[in-house]
Amino acid sequence: KLTIHQGCDCVEPEIELRCRFLDHRLKKMTEYIRQYTICLKGFSEKELYHIPLEQICYMEAVGKKTFLYLKDQVLESPESLIRLEPLLFGTPVVRISKSCLINTDYLRSVRALVNHRMEATLTTGEKLIISRTYIPSLLKKLEGSETSSH
Repeated sequence: KLTIHQGCDCVEPEIELRCRFLDHRLKKMTEYIRQYTICLKGFSEKELYHIPLEQICYMEAVGKKTFLYLKDQVLESPESLIRLEPLLFGTPVVRISKSCLINTDYLRSVRALVNHRMEATLTTGEKLIISRTYIPSLLKKLEGSETSSH
């Protein structure tokens, strides 16, 4: 059942979920909605952008820098993955390696590789390696159950 109340008495949008049991489908829905409440800062040249999380395909640490990968743009983040990961708990974002977080909404497929690793293919066509340490947390995320961060 979905009820929408639209009116001038609302200061900000509010979503309330009432359910007997929070099943897999409802958890996925709440993750999807929650990502729309988060914006991350990103720099390109000397310009600062506020990027909605739902537009970020993945985040990667390269050396001492963190990059946000959008469909058609790469921005540098002032935050490290270690600082971003707790902020993104309860969203479709999950760590897949020591240096990479992905937004599972952009995940097209995964396939097994040698050495107990996997390869993720994003809807953008990019391929990322999933370290064996992080495979269980990715699978739990895809199943809809939240895990604690590594």
